[in-house]
Amino acid sequence: MGGLLEVLQNGIEQNIICSKCETEFLLGSTDSRSLQDYSRLDIGFTSIGVQVWCRRHDANVVHIDFADQKPTADFRCIE
Repeated sequence: MGGLLEVLQNGIEQNIICSKCETEFLLGSTDSRSLQDYSRLDIGFTSIGVQVWCRRHDANVVHIDFADQKPTADFRCIE
């Protein structure tokens, strides 16, 4: 059963970040302790795939096009 639940653990290897947030954070123009705390991202499905939107800068971070493919998704949560 451990293998089935393994995909529900945090396996993020590289964060998706807003380049404008990153620049502001690295310049020290924020009082946030981490870029993760400073970022304000919305992530959701669109008609073509998944989009990451920066609320702080009202800008697209990335829009991933699924190219008409239907990838599998696991929305279960370990509580």
